Amino acid sequence: MFSSKLGIIFSVSLYILLFYSIFDIYYTSPLTHGLSYDRPSVPGLVNNVVFIVADGLRYDKLFTEKMEHTPTLRSIVMDRGSWGFSHTRVPTESRPGHVALFAGFYEDVASVTKGWQANAVEFDSVFNRSNQVFAWGGPDVVPMFQPPDRVGDARVRIESYPHSMLDFTAENITQVDDWVVDRFSEFMTAESDLLLKTDSSGSAADGFRRGNLVFLHLSAADQMGHTQKPGSEEYTRMIQNIDANIARVLKLFEGNKQLAQETAFIFTADHGMTEWGSHGAGSLHETVTPLIVWGKHIPTPSSVADLSRASGADGLLPFNYGLKHYNVRQADLCPLIAALLGTPIPANSVGELPLDLLDVDSSLKVALIRENAQHILKQLHIKYEEQKACHYRVFFREFSKLTQNQITAMLATATSQTRNQDYSAAIETYRSIIRLSLEGLNYYHKYDRFFMGFCIVASYAVWSLMLYADMVSRHGARPSQQNGLTKSTWTSSPSTLLVFLALCFTGVLIIRSVYHRSLLRTFYQLLPLILSTILLTNSRFRLVLSRSSGHFFSAESTNEKRTGPRLGMLLLLLTVLMEFALWGFIRRPLLSFGALLLGAWPYIDVSFIVLSNRQTLQRLWLAACLVLAVFPTLPVVGSFSSPTLVLISSVCVSAASYVFLQKRCESKPPHFWSTEPHFILVVGALVSGVLVFLVRCLVALSAPIPLLIHVISWILLVASPAVAMVSADLTVSRKLVSLTLAFFIPFNLMNVFYEGAFFFVLTTVAFMWSWFESGLEFHEFFGLRLASDASALPPVTGEHTCIDRANLRQPFFYVFLVIYSFFGTGNIASINT
Repeated sequence: MFSSKLGIIFSVSLYILLFYSIFDIYYTSPLTHGLSYDRPSVPGLVNNVVFIVADGLRYDKLFTEKMEHTPTLRSIVMDRGSWGFSHTRVPTESRPGHVALFAGFYEDVASVTKGWQANAVEFDSVFNRSNQVFAWGGPDVVPMFQPPDRVGDARVRIESYPHSMLDFTAENITQVDDWVVDRFSEFMTAESDLLLKTDSSGSAADGFRRGNLVFLHLSAADQMGHTQKPGSEEYTRMIQNIDANIARVLKLFEGNKQLAQETAFIFTADHGMTEWGSHGAGSLHETVTPLIVWGKHIPTPSSVADLSRASGADGLLPFNYGLKHYNVRQADLCPLIAALLGTPIPANSVGELPLDLLDVDSSLKVALIRENAQHILKQLHIKYEEQKACHYRVFFREFSKLTQNQITAMLATATSQTRNQDYSAAIETYRSIIRLSLEGLNYYHKYDRFFMGFCIVASYAVWSLMLYADMVSRHGARPSQQNGLTKSTWTSSPSTLLVFLALCFTGVLIIRSVYHRSLLRTFYQLLPLILSTILLTNSRFRLVLSRSSGHFFSAESTNEKRTGPRLGMLLLLLTVLMEFALWGFIRRPLLSFGALLLGAWPYIDVSFIVLSNRQTLQRLWLAACLVLAVFPTLPVVGSFSSPTLVLISSVCVSAASYVFLQKRCESKPPHFWSTEPHFILVVGALVSGVLVFLVRCLVALSAPIPLLIHVISWILLVASPAVAMVSADLTVSRKLVSLTLAFFIPFNLMNVFYEGAFFFVLTTVAFMWSWFESGLEFHEFFGLRLASDASALPPVTGEHTCIDRANLRQPFFYVFLVIYSFFGTGNIASINT
C-alpha cells in the first residue's frame, strides 16, 4: 500500500501535517487582541521616568557584600531608594527581557521561528503610551520599540550606536556604554527643557499619552560576560564603569533641580548570565536580575530586624545590608512605569503593579491596583468570549476559580471595602482578582491543548498500526498467504471510504462555519477517525490485525514455549526505557539509568547478540554503555570549559577512525591513505581540535585571533560534509566513518568541554548496535557494499505474521539514543547550549 505513488504521497503529507500540528497546537500566541483604552483615573505621579538597563548584568556581581566597586549605586541603596530582585522567564535573552520590561508580557512563543531579535509580532509598549520617548542603546534592542504609528513623530527619538561597535573582541568593550551616556549628556545639555513637557493634547486620538520616558540601554555587561566571563577582573572593571556612568547621569539631573524633583529612576537588567558567559536557560544566575529604584514617590530604605528572614530565605544572597528588599516579576515593572507616568497599561501586559515600590497613600494605591485589575479582566473576558464562541456550549467549561459571577462578586466586595476605607483589604481583593485572572488567561490559552494533543497521539497510534499491518502483510506473511494479501488495494470497499471521507469533509465545513473553528484544528479532531476508517476498510490490514490480536507474541513465531511471557517482559522493559528517556527531559541523571538498562540488554534478551565470542561482546557492550551513562551525571556544558579535553577528544576520534579503517583495509597498499577522502576527514577531525585549543588559549591571553585560523575553520565547516558525500567507496565501514567525521568536525569546532568525548562514546555505542542488529560477523558487516551486498544480510523467512524481538526493540533503542544525544551534554532549554 505505502510503496505505491499514492501511498507515498499520502504518507509524506500525513507526516508533514502531524509535524506542523506541534507548532499549531503548542506554539500559539498568548496575546489578546481587541482591547480598548480608558483614560486613567489616576494622574501621573512623576513627569519623567529614567529607565536604565544593564544588559546581561549578574545580580551577585553587583550586590556584593560591601558593593565596594559601585559607590554610586551603594549610596542609592543605602540612603535614597529601594533595592531587590527582578525575576525573568526562559528564554533569558535580550529581546524577551526588554519586551517584558516595556510591554509587560513574556515572549510570544508564536514568534520562535523568527528569532528573538526581529519584531516577530507587533506589540504595544510604554514607548507608545508616553508623551515623549528618548532612547539610546544597542542596534539589536532599541529600534524594536519604535511605535509603528509614531514613525516621524518628533516626540519619539530613538538612536542606536553603529553595528561596528558590537565587536566582542574589541579592546574597549565599555565604549558602548560610554557612547549611550555621551549622547544622553549632549541631549541634556542642549534640550533638557523637552523633559518639562509632560502632556500631549489630551485627546483620545492621542492615546492618553503622558509623561516622558528616557531609556538608556547599556550593553557592555553582556558583551564582557560573553568574552571575559562574569568572574574576570575585566567584568569587575566594567561594573565600575557602569557605576561611573550612572553617576554621570545623576549629575546631569542634579544640575536641574526642577527635573530632579519630578523624576523617578529604575535600574535593572534584562537577564543574567552563567559563570561560563552564556544565557538563555533557567538557572538562577540567568533568571534573577538586580533591581534598584529611587526618586520621586519611591520609598526610601527601611531597616529590617530579622536578617535571616529578610535575606537568605529566597536563596539569593547571604546578606541584605540590614535593609528591606523586594522581589518582583520582570513584567511587573511595565505597570510600574505606567503608574508613575499616569498612562494606560500597555495592551498585552500581564504584570501586577508592585505597590510596595510606590510611596503614596493607601487610597491612591487602591485606585492604581484597581486599574491594573480591570486591565487584566478585560483580557480575560476577551479570551473567555473567544473560547466560548468556538466550542460547543454544552461541553464548554468556564474557568472554575473565577467565573463571571465570581468576578462580579469580587469587584463588588473590593468596591465596598474601598468605600469603607478598608484599603488594605481592598488591595488584597484586587490582587486576588489579578492573580486569578492570570491563571484564567493561561487556562483559556491552553483550553483545548490536551484534547488536541490526544487527537494527534491517537492519529500517530492508528498510523503506527497501519504501518505495522502493511509491513507484516508485505514482508511477514507465509507464501501461502501472499496471494490473498496482495490482491487488496487501498480498501476492499473504496466507495464506502469515499462516502465517509465526503461526510467528514462536510462535517468539517459545518463545524468550522458554525463555531468559527480553525480548519486545521477541526481536521485534527477528525484525523483519527479518518485513519481508522482506512485501516478497517482494508482487508489486508483487517486480516493482519485479527491474527495479531489472537496470537500476538504467540509461540507460533518461535520454538520456545515461553516466548509470549518473555516478549511481554521485554515490552515492559522497553516501556521503562522510554520512561527514563521522557523523565530525562526534566532530570538528566535518569538518562543514565536508561543507558545502564541498555548495557544489561544482552543478558536479558539472548537474541540481541547472536555472534561468535558472544560473552566478550556482551562485556564490551556493557562497558561502552557504562561509560555512556556517566555523561548525564556531569555538569551541564556551559558551566566550565577545557580546551585540553577538546583536543584530547579530537585525538581519540581521529586515532579510532584511523585504526578502524586500517583494520578494514589490510589488503590495500600503505600509501592508499594519501589519495582517500577518508584521510582528509581524519586529519580534519584532529585539526578541528587543535583550532579550538589555539582559539581558547588566545582568548585567555586577550590576543587577537589570526585570520588563518578563521579561514581554516570555515573551510573545515563547509568542506567536511562535501568530502563525506563524494566518497566513492560505499562499504559500510568507510561510509559510516565518513558520515561520523562529517558530523564531528563542525560539532567539534563549537565544543568547549566534554562534548567531543560524549560524541565518541555515543557513536561507538551506535556502531556496535548496528553491527549486533545485522547478525553478521565483524568483517562481514563492515565489509558490505551498500549498493550491491544486500543479499548478504540474513534472509527474511516470513514464517509469521507477528513482529519479533528485533522489530520490537529497534525503534525503542533508536528513539532513546536520539533523546540521549540531545541531553547527554546539557539541556536544550537554552538557545546557546
